[in-house]
Formats: sequence, structure tokens, C-alpha cells
Amino acid sequence: MASSSSLIFFLLLLLLLPCVSLAQSVGYGEQRRLRFLGKECQLDRLSGMQPRYRFESEAGVTEIFDEDDQQLQCASVSVIRRTLKPLGLFLPAFSNNPSLSFGFEHGRGQSERLGDEHQKILHFRQGDILAIPAGVAHWWYNSGDRPLVAISFSDTSSSVNQLDKTHRQFMLAGTYRKEGSRGSFGGGQQYSSSYHAFRSFDTRLLGEALGISQELAQEIQREDPRGEMVMVREGLKLVFPPSKEQLREEEEESYGGLRGSKRCEGEEETIKRSSNGVRVAFCTARLRENINDPRRADIFVPHAGWLKKLTSQKLPILGILKLSATRGVLHRQAITSPLWNVNAHCIVYVTRGRGRVQVVNDEGRAVHSGEIRQGQLLVVPQNFVMLIKAEDEGFEWVSFKTNDNAIESQIAGKASVLRGLPVDVVANAFRLRNEDAFKVKFGRADGVGIFPAHSSQEELGRPYAVV
Repeated sequence: MASSSSLIFFLLLLLLLPCVSLAQSVGYGEQRRLRFLGKECQLDRLSGMQPRYRFESEAGVTEIFDEDDQQLQCASVSVIRRTLKPLGLFLPAFSNNPSLSFGFEHGRGQSERLGDEHQKILHFRQGDILAIPAGVAHWWYNSGDRPLVAISFSDTSSSVNQLDKTHRQFMLAGTYRKEGSRGSFGGGQQYSSSYHAFRSFDTRLLGEALGISQELAQEIQREDPRGEMVMVREGLKLVFPPSKEQLREEEEESYGGLRGSKRCEGEEETIKRSSNGVRVAFCTARLRENINDPRRADIFVPHAGWLKKLTSQKLPILGILKLSATRGVLHRQAITSPLWNVNAHCIVYVTRGRGRVQVVNDEGRAVHSGEIRQGQLLVVPQNFVMLIKAEDEGFEWVSFKTNDNAIESQIAGKASVLRGLPVDVVANAFRLRNEDAFKVKFGRADGVGIFPAHSSQEELGRPYAVV
């Protein structure tokens, strides 16, 4: 009897050790701070969200998801979608929260961090993730011939944010209109305007501080009705086309693989050890990575789709922001394995198509079971189990996660929970015969994460996974 007890303890220990090791390796206990202060995540129902507030600038449209919605309160995030017209300039600004932006429609954006002569211009292409640390000023310019659409996700509970769990945008030029507390999307909303930082300073003191005349100080303090995005009809003269060497360097930054990882080994250390302020801390950091190329997917399944994950292991700046992202594409009628996020909330934004999404909470109840489509947002709280099935037009999404090394636990497929359970455990757990338990355990054979439509799954070959 003692021998049996020891064996049971040994088997449990083998199961627990990898989990403990994994948690320590990603700093599991240090990722979030403010997410458990209230009862925001006691959700009985989840729903696909549309932007609630909208305002137009001269060169584009800003659409804001309701930050007071219980789902976004649970995840402590703010989400904004911006559409920037060709030759449009998003004026210099910064915010109190770190953010990730994903460009999912055409246009050719250019973004720059503001500093001194050591500025660096980044070309923001379709499929790029752009990481912007809190308090770092930046601008965007669309040098293409089509609108640029980007979804931006901000972590309002970041330890860097010393204000409150609200996204605040600080303008260095232009006007930012904020919705009133009782505002609504599409009618009856009440707005208040926020002006750029220079506008309310004493004109004489501002002129003295900037080394300019009072007349010029008055010019830059004038109210600007154009909003936060303005037209540069003659083109932005300060933006020069990159050389071939710069283009190659950008390509290496986006798709550097193992070689890129070696080049960035010291990058995070530079950020952590810097004591010379924001410019030194972030000037050398790589802020952009493309996640839209199926040839470089982490998981690729013929005729089913692909997944590409972006963590701090691939983009070290995410280790400072404590955020990560995943790009997913499902083809017609393809389906994902049921999964949960071990150490992060997951915010899913649909970039194309439609899909049926089911989410189950800790009580085993479906808190969401229905369709979400292009332009909608769904928050999936940590450890809630999620399943996605694409409709006939397919389903494409980008998900933002509140951990720089977010971990998923798959229920079905290779290296999944079911695959790791003995047949007898499955049989007794579900009161099945052993032969049926074997089918449950190996029903998806060597599938990884996503599976093709059931009728064609046998003929489509095995998936490819990059570990």
C-alpha cells in the first residue's frame, strides 16, 4: 500500500514539475498587478463588441470601444481603431499605457518615435505589430494611396501606469475629442475636447522655454479644429524613401529567425540596465514585427489555416510592455482545438470573415455561443475555454494578450491535455469503454491547434509546427 502511494505521488510530481519550471521561466507571478482588485471578471455573458464612440478628423476616423464595458474592465484594456487617409498624418502624441498596434488594411504607414537627432522611422506595413511603450511620443503618416486601418490595444493596468485604469492620450499637437460619460455610438453622444499640451501654458513662459517669440508661441497655441489626424497634401517632406540596405535591414528585423534572435540577445539587457531616460532605453529597441506571412507561421495546417505567435522571445521589447499577440487564419469550416490561456486574458479582434465562437467559464457554462464577424471584438478571460469554427468565408483574427509570454493549453491534438492522459483516466473520467476512450484520446492524431473541415481531414496531410 505504501508502495502504491509513493507511485501516485511520483506521477503527480512528474506532471507538476514542468508546469512549475515553465511558470518560473516566464516570471508568471510578476506579470499583472491590478487585475484582481475588483469583481470585473465575474462574467455571466460575453458578446462581440463594436466600437461605441466615433469622431472624425480631417484625415481620418477614430473609433473607440467602450472602456467601461465589463468585458474590457475584466481584461483592463482599452481598444481604439483608427483609419488614416492617404497623405494623412496622425499628430504627435503619447499615452499613459503601453500599447500594441496591428495594421490590417492597406496603406503604407510610417511611424517615428520622437527624440532628438537619433530619430528612427519605421515603415508600418499590413500585418505589422508595432509596440509603443508608455510615455513615448510618436506619430504616423500614410504615404500610400489607400487608407491605413490599425487596431490599437492598450494595457491600462500596466505597472508603468501610475494614474488610474483609464487610457489617457496626451497630444503634442491637434485636438482629441473625448466622449461624455453618457455618450453612445451613433447618436446622442456628448463630447468634450482635449487640447494639446502647449495650448494652456502661459504664452510668455512657453515662448521663453522654447526659445521663440511670443507671437510664434501664440501661433502654436491656437485652437486647431482638424482633430488628431490632418492632411499633408503636398506630402511629408521630412520622410525620405529608404535605401536598399535599409529595406534589407527591415526585412531581417521582421523575419530574422534564429539569426535575428542572436542579434537581439543584448537588446533587452540594454533596456533593463539603462539609466539615462526614455531615449536611451528605447532608442535601440526593435519595435516592429510582421505576423502576417503564413510561410513563417508557428503552426501551418494545409487547407485548415495557420497561427503565428509574437512573444518577448521574438520581440524583446514585449518583455517590458508585458504584452504579446497572435495572428490566426482559419479556412472554410476549419476548427480550432478547445484551449485556454494559462497566464493571460485574450482579446480577439476579427479582421476578416465570420466564425462561431464558444467560450465556457469555470462553472462549465457557455458564456458565449454565437457568431462574431469582421470588425467585432471579443474578450476571453484567463482560463476560460474557447473554441472557434470558421464559416464558409473563413475567419481571420488578431489576438492581444496580457502577458509577454502568453501560454495556451490545448485540449485536443498533439501535445494536448487529452493526449497526455492515460486511456484509463479518460475512460473513468467520462465513464467510457476503453476503446471509446482511446478514440477520444487520439481522435485528432497528430493535429496541432487547428484542424481542417471534417469531411476532408483524412486526405489533407499532416500539419507543420515550428517549436
